[in-house]
Amino acid sequence: MNDPDSVGVLVSGPAEAELSVVLFRGGWADVDCFDGLDDAGALPASDIASAREFAVRLDGWVAHVFGQLS
Repeated sequence: MNDPDSVGVLVSGPAEAELSVVLFRGGWADVDCFDGLDDAGALPASDIASAREFAVRLDGWVAHVFGQLS
């Protein structure tokens, strides 16, 4: 089958911090994170209407977990 319903991204960083994102064709994503210290859980991710919007949200999720990148 060449028509996937989802795509996943796993980003890992210092202190065992991780961001796991699975984007679904229907416009939502499962987003789980752990900052390596004490913040873990799911982040809101619905009503994603375009690739551009997904990129903006992904940047925000990365900043939430790993801090602002320079």
